[in-house]
Amino acid sequence: MNIRSFGTKHAFALAILVSGLLILRQYIDYLINAYGYDFSWFSVATRISINYLLWAALFKGLVEIAKYFQSRRVNFSNLTLHILLSVLVAGIHRLLAVRLYDFSYFVYSGFLRGLFTPGNKVALGAGLFSSFLEYWIIMALIMGVSYYTRYANQQKELNAAKLNALQMQLHPHFLFNTLNSITSLIDLDPKKAQKMLTQLGFLMREILEQDKKHVIPLKSEMEYVKAYLEIEHIRFQDRLVLDITVDEEVTQVKIPALLLQPIIENAIKHGIAKRPEGGQVSVRASRLNGSKVGIEIKNDIQDMNGDLKTEGYGIGTSNVANRLQQMYGSDQSFSQYTEGSKYITKIIFPYRIS
Repeated sequence: MNIRSFGTKHAFALAILVSGLLILRQYIDYLINAYGYDFSWFSVATRISINYLLWAALFKGLVEIAKYFQSRRVNFSNLTLHILLSVLVAGIHRLLAVRLYDFSYFVYSGFLRGLFTPGNKVALGAGLFSSFLEYWIIMALIMGVSYYTRYANQQKELNAAKLNALQMQLHPHFLFNTLNSITSLIDLDPKKAQKMLTQLGFLMREILEQDKKHVIPLKSEMEYVKAYLEIEHIRFQDRLVLDITVDEEVTQVKIPALLLQPIIENAIKHGIAKRPEGGQVSVRASRLNGSKVGIEIKNDIQDMNGDLKTEGYGIGTSNVANRLQQMYGSDQSFSQYTEGSKYITKIIFPYRIS
C-alpha cells in the first residue's frame, strides 16, 4: 500500500490500534510497578485516544505538507520553514487534544476546567514537545513510504525502459540491418566492419550493465548514445550527419539511464531514413540558469509539398516523459515540436551530480 492509497479511514484504524496498544502498555506498567493509586481507565484511555485520533484527523494535511517539502530543495530556508510549520501544527494538535480531553471529562464528571488552569498549562507545555516529536515521527514515516514508493516506481519504469530499449534497439529488423551492413563491409572495408561490430557489442553490453542503475552520469549516457549513432552512421554513410555537443560542466550530472535513445531512434527512423538525401541529427547538452540542464535533439524531417510528416514520433517517447515526471515531478519539462524542416525535442531537468 502506498501513501496515496492510505486514506483517512486507514489512518483512523491505525490510530485506534496504536491507542489500544499504548493503553495496554500503560496498564501493564501499572500492574508491574504496583503504584499506590487506582488505575484510571477513563483518564488514560481518553488522553491517549484523543491524541492519536487527532493525528489521524490531520493525516491528509500532513501528507500534503510532506508532498510540498519533498518537491522542494533541501536547504536552510526550507528546513527552517518546515520546523516553524511543525511547531505550529504541534501547537494546534496539543491545544485541541487538551481541550477535547477537558470536554470529555466534563461529559464524564460534569466539571469543566478552564483552558489555562495550572494543570492545563503543564499539559500544554509538556505536551507541545510530545506533539512536536510525534509530528516528525509521522512525517518521517509518510516521507519514507513516499520515497520508497517513488523508488519502486522508478525501478519499474527502468525495467520497462530496458525492455523497451531491447525491443526497439535490438529487435530482429535492427539486428538484421546491422549484421547485413557488417557482412557487406567485411570485404570492402574490414576496418569499418570491425568498428561496427565492436560498437554493436558495446551497445548490447551497456544495456545489460544498467540493470541495477536508474540514474547515471550524462557522460555515460552519451557514450551509449554515440555508440548507437556510430552504428547508424556506418549504415547510412553520408546520408546521416551527426553533431553532438556536451558542455563539460554537465558531463557528471545525473540522468535516468537509457533515456535518450528512444528519442534519437525516432529521429533517425521517422526523420532521416525517410529523406532520400538524408539529414542531420544534432544533440546539445548544456547548463541553463545555473540550476537546470537542457538537452536538445534536432533532426531533419521529410517535407512533402509543405506537409511535414511527423507521424510515429510518439512511439517510445511516452516512456521518456513518464520517467522524467517520476524522477523530477514538476521540476522538469519535456516538449516536442516542429520548427521549419526540423523536429525538435527539448528536455529540461534539475542540475544534480549526487
